[in-house]
Amino acid sequence: MEKTRSGLSIDLHVHTKLSSDGRSTKEALAKTASLRGLDAIVITDHDACALETPERIGNVWLLPGCEWSTDAGHILGLFLDKPPDISALRVDGLTRVSEAVAVLRECGAVTVLAHPFIRKDSQPKTPVDCIECANARVFFKNPDANTQASMLAETLGLPQTGGSDAHSAGEVGNAYTVIDAPDCSLPALRDALLNGRCYPVLAKNTPRRYKGFSQFRHALSTRKPRRIFKGIVYIIYCLLLDIFKR
Repeated sequence: MEKTRSGLSIDLHVHTKLSSDGRSTKEALAKTASLRGLDAIVITDHDACALETPERIGNVWLLPGCEWSTDAGHILGLFLDKPPDISALRVDGLTRVSEAVAVLRECGAVTVLAHPFIRKDSQPKTPVDCIECANARVFFKNPDANTQASMLAETLGLPQTGGSDAHSAGEVGNAYTVIDAPDCSLPALRDALLNGRCYPVLAKNTPRRYKGFSQFRHALSTRKPRRIFKGIVYIIYCLLLDIFKR
């Protein structure tokens, strides 16, 4: 993985098996991150925190974060000092976005609007610090999603970030962020992101089959035969798209 200029290469959006659709351990994720030349990854499991403090595996830092499902979409909380109590703020399964952002900031996080244009006609209006403009999975539903996100960030004058949205080790580093920070300490990374000393990189779009495998893993967790059957069909669908719709 080449760095287009000096800086730390960090995948800011990575899931472990703690997410219902995650398929890899943090050790496996760190191994791939090392092979792909990343300095760090942020563990951002769905509505959960796998890490309470930074952890080093080999030559890669694993940094604490989360991906919070809100009534206005998914919000990444990066570089957490402490885990937020996500369950305490849920109302009918979702948290008001303003409350989620406030709590994440109280926990030391930089807040990022994740894949804001996963649907082409989305109209995101969310008070965050940054916009995710390079997501390696989002093209599946909307090929123009990253371009739309970049335009939104430019309009709002917000820093742009990138992350693979990896749900398995093979996806790590497909998108990442180059951050102009002296080291991987949480204060240094926060300062760099909040002051726009960063830029997103989309190395490649993740093949659709990876989405199929992660959705099948989620289906298995329900233990419902109908959901599992649908998961198998979805894998086949994704494989066919990879073959015939490059």
